[in-house]
Amino acid sequence: MKRIFLAFPGYEVKIKQKIKRIDNFEFWDLEKIDQKDFVKLIQKKIIPINKNVIKNYFTINNRKAYQEAYKESSWGMLLPDFTKDVSGSRYESLFVVNLFSDLALPVMFYVGRMGAMIERRKLPIHEKAKFRKEDKKFANKKFIQFYNLLLPEIIGTNWHTNEVLKWNGEDWRISIACSLFSELSKYQKVKYPMKWQAECADIVAFYETLLSRKKNDGGYYRIIQRIEVLLGSHYKNRFSNIKKGLKELYNYRNEFVHGSFFERLKKETKAYSDNKRMAQLPDVDFNFLETQAEVARKVFISFLYLKKKFKNLNKPIPEIINSAITDIGLRKKIQSYANQILKLV
Repeated sequence: MKRIFLAFPGYEVKIKQKIKRIDNFEFWDLEKIDQKDFVKLIQKKIIPINKNVIKNYFTINNRKAYQEAYKESSWGMLLPDFTKDVSGSRYESLFVVNLFSDLALPVMFYVGRMGAMIERRKLPIHEKAKFRKEDKKFANKKFIQFYNLLLPEIIGTNWHTNEVLKWNGEDWRISIACSLFSELSKYQKVKYPMKWQAECADIVAFYETLLSRKKNDGGYYRIIQRIEVLLGSHYKNRFSNIKKGLKELYNYRNEFVHGSFFERLKKETKAYSDNKRMAQLPDVDFNFLETQAEVARKVFISFLYLKKKFKNLNKPIPEIINSAITDIGLRKKIQSYANQILKLV
């Protein structure tokens, strides 16, 4: 079996031993493993593709970069790699990891059959401080089940120039939706009023890419109906509030993309009470956007699981979801599937 290793930063690693094994997954406490020992251990787990990689394991970055990245890393995961691509599943594996997590985890370095690739040498202290006990979320049966269920559904939708000409419409849909969803991670790092409506626009673009059946099939009314099909049972009595939030999300997005949001900014921007020469931008509700991003995450998780469950129908998932608006039996089936996968997160 091919494997890939992802190394992450953080504090207070909870893995009790150097390497914790669950099925064919492994969780490594890098604080307990010397840098030189790591190379010996990982080469036994991930067989390099050729002798050149064995000779020069760090094929892209130099040894100093590896030492710096390793020092910043606290733990890592050795995961199954289901891809056929020789470069490995770094993109797909990390995407599923971040779908499972409520935070987008930064990779310090990763190891595949092409060797070790350094992504970051240093992480700012304010960013690293967000990651505590992250390994505890993943070193369990729920994550393993989640990973095995969803990783195959995004294999082949990463951008490879020798593959995209073979894509059908649904491959393109998933690829662009993955790209748009990944963009949301940047907003976890920056909480700034002028970014607020841009995030609204990005979430709406994600929804319309994922759930529209065809051109001009978006609009908040249709999209909210389809989100309700997916998540109505999951949120139960809370969905009325979710629905209200989605409508607000569309209103904020429309302000932004149609250019009228500056009028509200002008109206609500005031001087500081203790310094009349300094302008204070209007307060915005970042909790609102965190809720919207969480709903988007659950929509995507449910969508990918439906892709697996309805694979034999050979029909676009948005078409199936739309049919369930009027087909009560189909809606119950879809919501049952959504609940199955969402209980893992």
